[in-house]
Amino acid sequence: MQLSGKRYVFIGFILSVLLSLFVNFSLLMRIYDRLRGNMRFPEELLPSVDYYLYFSLGWFFLLAFILFAGLMFMFRLGDRIFRRKEYKVFLFAIGVNVVVALGMVLLYPVASYLFMSQFVPGERPAPWQRKAPLIEEDFMPGAAGSPFFDRYISPPRFYPRPLITEHLFILVTAIFITVLLRMLNSRQQIALEYEKLKTESIQSSYNALMGQVNPHFFFNSLNGLSSLIRNDEKEKTLIYIDKLSGVFRYILQSNRKELVELNEELEFVRAYLYLLEVRYEGKLFFSLQVDTDYLLMFLPILSILPLVENAVKHNVISKQYPLQVDIYTTAEKELVVSNNIQPRVDEINSNGVGLKNLWGRYQLLTGKDIRITNTKGYFKVFLPLQKNQMKS
Repeated sequence: MQLSGKRYVFIGFILSVLLSLFVNFSLLMRIYDRLRGNMRFPEELLPSVDYYLYFSLGWFFLLAFILFAGLMFMFRLGDRIFRRKEYKVFLFAIGVNVVVALGMVLLYPVASYLFMSQFVPGERPAPWQRKAPLIEEDFMPGAAGSPFFDRYISPPRFYPRPLITEHLFILVTAIFITVLLRMLNSRQQIALEYEKLKTESIQSSYNALMGQVNPHFFFNSLNGLSSLIRNDEKEKTLIYIDKLSGVFRYILQSNRKELVELNEELEFVRAYLYLLEVRYEGKLFFSLQVDTDYLLMFLPILSILPLVENAVKHNVISKQYPLQVDIYTTAEKELVVSNNIQPRVDEINSNGVGLKNLWGRYQLLTGKDIRITNTKGYFKVFLPLQKNQMKS
């Protein structure tokens, strides 16, 4: 699930609240101790302490939220400016937000003065009226020698608070979390693009397979049917039509599925083999020996069809030279399609499109490779089976 702008804002809001509570934790604990009576405050400091807590909680929430929103915006702006050159985008977004954080640090005394002046009576010098330059102690409420903050909070022995460190902590945390979210979002986007390309590739492979199978299969099937009708073999003709309709139905529905159980694929193969046996009566023989333990395992749909087609297409089939095609399983959870090699004299050099297509579909759908051997007069293709429909 990709992170939209609204989700980024929501995550930024929640994290800003948590960061504000975290950096104000010590102050919150002292307020808690005061309420329980475990700690005494001078009466005149009570309003300052309460209002300073409200200001500090709001200020650090605002700082965190501005940094989160700024980083998100700058990353997107950087993507447009630098065309997704990641290191430039990163430096641009981080640099801008470091400047923003520095500005917030310098603005803190002014904002605190303006806020506290509205709620805590008494005269106090404004930060811009001070002659001495700002030093780290000026950013520590209650630090000795800081007349501005002495009016708002107790001395350092009671509540030291290094504001620069807290601003820096929030900046680093905001950068880390935003970069992490960006990386996760990029990874999800890559995964989505991969799935899209995978779907397009599978569809392309399927279309190529259909373009390869349909013309030959349709023409040869009609020839077989015509032969049976001419010979007036009514019962065989009815069986042939039933098998032919089942084969067509399976092929037409195959674009809706990716992986199927082996027993479903074999049911289709048996119907298809019957059509071939009618066509090559007494010349083409098939053997199916599949371990029943593997029948519920999965393989890509229409995996066996192109292998049988190749065997028929590239080998001599005659009474003198019958072709034997064996389909069986092995102990390594593989389905093997094997045929004896007897090349045709008129054989045209094959470019192996069918096997490449099958290999590509196997890679995309299962993450596994098919194996091919061509030894001892037999051509064999090993198709890995898997236990479930998920890519293993």
